[in-house]
Amino acid sequence: MAAGTSLLRGVASRLGGAVVGVPRRLLPRSAAVSRSRSQSQATSLEDDHCSAFLHWLQTKAGTRISSVLAVATSSFGRSLVALEPIKEGDCILEVPYSVQLTEDKLPQEVCMLLDNLVGDTAKVAVLLMMEQHLGHESGWESYIKSLPCKDEMHNMIFWDLNELHMVRNSSVYNEAIEQREHAKKELSAAKPVLERFPHLFGEIKLENFMHASALVSSRAWRTSRGVSLIPFADFLNHDGLSNSILLYDEQKDVSEVIADRNYAVGEQVMIRYGKYSNAALALNFGFTLSSNIYDQAHTRVDIPYEDPFHWKKLDIWERHHGPKYEDMFCCSYNKTFVIKEVKFCGGKGVGVPQILRAFFRVFHATSLEELEEMSTEAARDDGRLARRPLGNKEREIHAHRMLLLHLDDEIQSYLTAIEHLEIANDPESRSVHPFRKDMAKDILVGELRVLQSARAWVASYCETLRIS
Repeated sequence: MAAGTSLLRGVASRLGGAVVGVPRRLLPRSAAVSRSRSQSQATSLEDDHCSAFLHWLQTKAGTRISSVLAVATSSFGRSLVALEPIKEGDCILEVPYSVQLTEDKLPQEVCMLLDNLVGDTAKVAVLLMMEQHLGHESGWESYIKSLPCKDEMHNMIFWDLNELHMVRNSSVYNEAIEQREHAKKELSAAKPVLERFPHLFGEIKLENFMHASALVSSRAWRTSRGVSLIPFADFLNHDGLSNSILLYDEQKDVSEVIADRNYAVGEQVMIRYGKYSNAALALNFGFTLSSNIYDQAHTRVDIPYEDPFHWKKLDIWERHHGPKYEDMFCCSYNKTFVIKEVKFCGGKGVGVPQILRAFFRVFHATSLEELEEMSTEAARDDGRLARRPLGNKEREIHAHRMLLLHLDDEIQSYLTAIEHLEIANDPESRSVHPFRKDMAKDILVGELRVLQSARAWVASYCETLRIS
C-alpha cells in the first residue's frame, strides 16, 4: 500500500528534539547521506543470532514483520537489506504496536508513580532499564541483546569535557551540557520511585539511566500513541536524501515503512530520520555526515552597554519583537540567530534571516532620527521593524558591512578551531576518541560552510548597492 492512501496513517518522527541518537557500532552510518543513494554498499547477512531475533519477534507479534528484509552488516554497522527486489511504494515492514516498547508496558504501579515526574522518553528509558535488569526473565531479552552497549555509542551525552571542548564554537556545546544536566534531573526525580522496586530495577545508577535514555532517544519514534522503541525497524539506517519515513497506521495499529524507490536484492534499505544538521545528528544520534545539506549555524550578536543609544535600541526592538528584556543591569545584550546555507534565488539570499539583517540595521543606527524613522515605518506597515532596506543607501551598506565584520569574526574562530583539531600532536587530542574527533570536525566544517555562504551573499549585496 503506497504512502498516503490511509487517512489514519500518521507520520512517526524520530525523537530529534530530546535526547536523540542513532547509535550503531564504531562504524556508524556517518557516510550514508553524503554518498549517492544509488551506490550499493557491501553487505553480508548477519549470523544465526539475528535470524533468531527476527523469528522471535515474529513469534511474539503473531504475524510476519517483513518478508523482503534481512538483517545484515555493512560499512554502517547493522543494517537491513533487500531479500528480493523491492519496488517504490511497497510496504517493506510492519511492526505491531503490541511488540513495541512503550511506557504503557511499565508495571501500572510504576507508571502511576512516575506520572508527572518525568517525560515520556524517560519513562520508556525506565522500561528499558527494567528489562535490562530482568535479563533472562525479560520477555524482550532477544531485543535487549541486539542493542549497542554504552562504549559503542557516540551520542554527545557520553562525550567528556575535553571532547566537548572541540565544538565550543558551536551552539551544540551548550546543548550537550544541558542535555546531560536534564538527564541528571530526570533520574533525580525518578530514583525515589524506582528504589521502591529493587526486584525490577536493582541498583539505580546514573550511567545506566543515561545509556537507556540515549538508546531510547536514538532509536525510538514518536507516534500518535507516544514514544515507541520499534524492534527491527530501528535497524534501518539514515539517508538524508531518502523520502522513506516510518508511518503509524492507526487502523491496523502498526508502524510501517513504504519504499521510496526501487531496491535490488542485497541493497541496503534506508529511511530518513529527519532533516537534521550535523550538530543534531551528533548530539542525538551519535554520528555525522561528511556533507550535510541540513547544516545550519547559530550566530550570537552582542550589543555592548557602551553604545550611547543602547537602551533606546532595546526599547524599540522589544516593542516590535519582544519579549521584554528584564535584566536592566546587564552590561550587554545578546541575541542568537539561526543561519542556513544560503541559496541564491533571484538576488535574494535565502538562508540569511531577515530578522538578522533587521537587527544590524537597528543596532548599528547612529542617530535617534534613524531609530524613530524605523519605528514609525514599522507601525505604519506590518509591524515588522527594519525588515525593508534603509532609504539611505550609505546607512544600509554600513549596517551590512557591520554584519560582514561579525561574520568574518565568526568564520575566523571556526577556522582556528578546525586548525586546532588537525594538529596531530596536540596534547588535548590524545585523550579524544578519533571517531568523535572526526564528528567534531564535520560539525565545525559544516557550520563554517554555512557562515561562508552567508558572508558571500552579504558581500555581494553590499557591492551591488555600492555600484547601483
